Amino acid sequence: MPDNNELNVISKKMSDASIPQFEAEVSPLEADIMGAFVEDALDVQDAVDSAIEGDADHE
Repeated sequence: MPDNNELNVISKKMSDASIPQFEAEVSPLEADIMGAFVEDALDVQDAVDSAIEGDADHE
């Protein structure tokens, strides 16, 4: 878990990243803490299920 100093740096970088055309550099660890690598995509089964459910014309 990051300490308060690290959290302050990450907070500042998040603020900087919201400035248009500003390229804030972050380390892989900082990006992970910011949630950049959270996997929230559909898995294969969910994608297949949604394709079948949404395809009422082919029943």
